[in-house]
Amino acid sequence: MPNDLSLYIGKKTLVKLILDAAPQIRAGAAECEGPAEGAVFQPAMMLTLLTYCYATGVYGSGDIELNIRRDAMTRYLCAKAYPDMDMIRSFRRDNRLKIKQCLAGVLRRVWELRFCGDDAEPIEGHSYLDSSLSRWTRAMPAPDFNDEAEERMTRAVHADSMALDV
Repeated sequence: MPNDLSLYIGKKTLVKLILDAAPQIRAGAAECEGPAEGAVFQPAMMLTLLTYCYATGVYGSGDIELNIRRDAMTRYLCAKAYPDMDMIRSFRRDNRLKIKQCLAGVLRRVWELRFCGDDAEPIEGHSYLDSSLSRWTRAMPAPDFNDEAEERMTRAVHADSMALDV
């Protein structure tokens, strides 16, 4: 799967999938831990924000904070509450399993939409590739979505660790 899932289905569709998961996110977010001090952010918003960012290949908490300023879709998901990188990092640390579960569900849904439906069509590479690519892609087994979500979570932790090393 690509680092940025919006390459498969577009940003609006990706956001719709994340927001469609809202009942599940809200149920899970009730169990999420909020910040111990400082500004209070809704757990459902934070869970949605981090799921979207990790699904689009934005991993570092500082990068997410910058993305909130630069990307209208990310700003929309924040619901006018803009967490800083410390709040993002803290929320991820306290709610890693819940974020991973949500992200794995979105990864699965994107895969299903892209490769499993009647109108599913793998991304076409370059015009010189023949239809054997399509046959091969359809024959591929589905990835392990939990492993993929864990890998993305690990990238986020590493990105923050590297940012702190400077």
